[in-house]
Amino acid sequence: AAAAAATARALSVAGCRIYRRDEKNTYMIAAEHGNTERLDNLDARFAPLESGDQIAEITLGNWHVMATATNYRQRVNGALSIWKAAGNDWEDDHRLLITDIAKQLGIANEQISNHERIVTLSRTDGMTGLLNRRAFYEEDLPRRVARLERNGNTAALFFVDMDNFKRVNDVHGHQAGDDALLYLRDLLMEMSRPGDVIARLGGDEFGLLLRHCPAQRAIQIAERLIGALGDIRFAWKESLYDIGASAGLVQLDANVITVEEAMSRADV
Repeated sequence: AAAAAATARALSVAGCRIYRRDEKNTYMIAAEHGNTERLDNLDARFAPLESGDQIAEITLGNWHVMATATNYRQRVNGALSIWKAAGNDWEDDHRLLITDIAKQLGIANEQISNHERIVTLSRTDGMTGLLNRRAFYEEDLPRRVARLERNGNTAALFFVDMDNFKRVNDVHGHQAGDDALLYLRDLLMEMSRPGDVIARLGGDEFGLLLRHCPAQRAIQIAERLIGALGDIRFAWKESLYDIGASAGLVQLDANVITVEEAMSRADV
């Protein structure tokens, strides 16, 4: 945001926008400054930008836009755009300065991406891709419990574990155990909605927090989950296992108990 504001002021333009590019090659607005009216589809015009040395001049409505890519080690990771009223030509100084600024922003974009990857890794269980125990206990669950106290909604906290996981793991090794865990993960994901939270707490234990979930619906979900795992036979190298599951359920509402007590009750 500081870079966008400083760039707009230094170049005496109507506005400046900085983009970051995600893994799907989609440009996301990272910061902007100035008059941004009628510039909503600007990123759709960035296809020709392949490196920070290439500059595109675009007329978009009443704006004359100059844009260039930001990159790190020859990989495009975003874009920088500035604009002024249509009919005003760009000067060579603008082209030189926008290129120099884009080089610095390419480094900044890479640093931000690296930081986000580190944060994600610190919160994620490497095998399942779910939240890990620390993130669930120390960050997500306390924050959501506090929100229940404020808004008066209900939620359901589940602790789930497999009944025969150790037998699968001991007989056929970690690969078979991992496949069984992934099966349970997929089942939990099917039973949750966007905004719910699933975490692997360790071993064959999972946590599930369902928002806006009254008691009767929570019981139905628990019964469905236990029934689904009880009905399947987990197959591994011509062996079949009844894996089953146990679930502990605690209802949370505006009269919320402490996080520690909620976890303890669900565990029991």
